Amino acid sequence: MLPVLDVFTWAVQDHPHGSAASQCMRSEQKKSWANDRCSLKVTHNGCQQHPEHLYFRAMLQFAIFLILLVVGNEVLAQQARDVRDSESYWYVQGGAYAHFDHNDDYSGAPLFGGIEYHRADDWFGGFSVFNNSYGQFSQYLYLGKKFYPLDTYPNVRVKLSVGVVHGYRGEHHDTLPVRWGESWGAAILPAIGYQKGRVGYDVVILKESGLLFLVGYEF
Repeated sequence: MLPVLDVFTWAVQDHPHGSAASQCMRSEQKKSWANDRCSLKVTHNGCQQHPEHLYFRAMLQFAIFLILLVVGNEVLAQQARDVRDSESYWYVQGGAYAHFDHNDDYSGAPLFGGIEYHRADDWFGGFSVFNNSYGQFSQYLYLGKKFYPLDTYPNVRVKLSVGVVHGYRGEHHDTLPVRWGESWGAAILPAIGYQKGRVGYDVVILKESGLLFLVGYEF
């Protein structure tokens, strides 16, 4: 009985005049095998004939990653600058001055140091101590404002301070253009500077006598 069943099954599956269902099944099977062979062939030939496509794709993905990384870092940095610019902060600075000419009365180390408090609206106040040109310990209490005149260079600034000076005594008191008492006077000091992160660099114009070079740090 089994051989007869096998022969019948063979006749139904392989005979050219078999049932429509069996022919449809064989047709679908052949299409599936053909598609599998075609996909494998395309993939294989693509890898063999165009290996530079994979290299180009990898480099493009890496370039996109770098661009996103740089842009994201710049956005975060700008947000940090915006937050810092919208807040008040303290600023310490120190430096030394140099004269345009030589005078035998000049003595002592030309040192300068001070601290400032900056508001978010660019106004600031400060107190400085320094050794004046004649070796006398002096002080400067002042108010000022910052200006940013160059839009293309937002880190460049101009500072202007006005305040009271104390410490120029004796015959050197006359070196102050506006003075009163024995050692008091007024001063107006313009400066130009550059801010890099929290570090600032300024050059202060000391009338016609010299320049004051400062380095500061905000906190």
